[in-house]
Amino acid sequence: MLGNGNTLDIAKRQRKEFPQWFKRHVFELRKQGSPEATNELWSLANGPGPIISTYSGCISNGVRFLTSERDNRHTTQNSGVVVEGEHEAQTINFYGFLTKVWEMDYLFGHRVVLFQCEWYNSGCSRFFRVDAHCSSIDVRSRWYKDDPFIFPSQVQQVFYIADTKLGEHRKVVERIHRRGIWNVPETNSFETSGPPNEVFQQGITTEVPTIVIEDPPIISSLWRNDIEPAIISEKEPAIISEEEDHSDEYEEDLMADLDDEEEEENHSDSDDDFDIEA
Repeated sequence: MLGNGNTLDIAKRQRKEFPQWFKRHVFELRKQGSPEATNELWSLANGPGPIISTYSGCISNGVRFLTSERDNRHTTQNSGVVVEGEHEAQTINFYGFLTKVWEMDYLFGHRVVLFQCEWYNSGCSRFFRVDAHCSSIDVRSRWYKDDPFIFPSQVQQVFYIADTKLGEHRKVVERIHRRGIWNVPETNSFETSGPPNEVFQQGITTEVPTIVIEDPPIISSLWRNDIEPAIISEKEPAIISEEEDHSDEYEEDLMADLDDEEEEENHSDSDDDFDIEA
């Protein structure tokens, strides 16, 4: 049972055994004709196809991200990332940099884009310091090496500036809001104070009221996180596995011989950027 053992052992067992359990479970539901066994779940249960593409750049939510290796060839910086996450039952910011962009294809035309990152240690005051004016992080530190992947919709971009006070091994974290990008709240209807057909007549104004601002303006988040990936540029040809690819025509074979199915992933690198559209 999963209840026997510590948290670390349970997490390792889940990573090892859950994919096969999930695949068998969805297979049984699909064989029974259950409406819960949707094409999306079936494609996810079978895992990605043997052709996996990797990129050194990606445009997500209108922001260009580059891997650190590609960043080193430029005078600009686009590899810094930050994402919210949980550490010891507390929500903190994980700061790091992008190392690779993955794109995986699934059955029925589905695909998933992931960012692979390395994370600086931001959970210890020795490596991460916050004062009234700025946040400084030790770029020599690393943690969560076994958890490098995030979705592009989860991430925001940051820049790392040399910390002239604490030394060259430390960087000051700077968040920049991109010009021309707004998160406009969507509403389904307009609220009215009276009946919808009520006629309003503006009367004559004889006095101009004094306007007094007592509270500071409310600053709302301007960041969108409801992004679906969509490639807009060509990439170099991927290396195709010698084994059979996943496609719709093999669905019956997958269901008939579930235990004998094997997948092999090959990778292809490309410096092309692709866009993730809303």
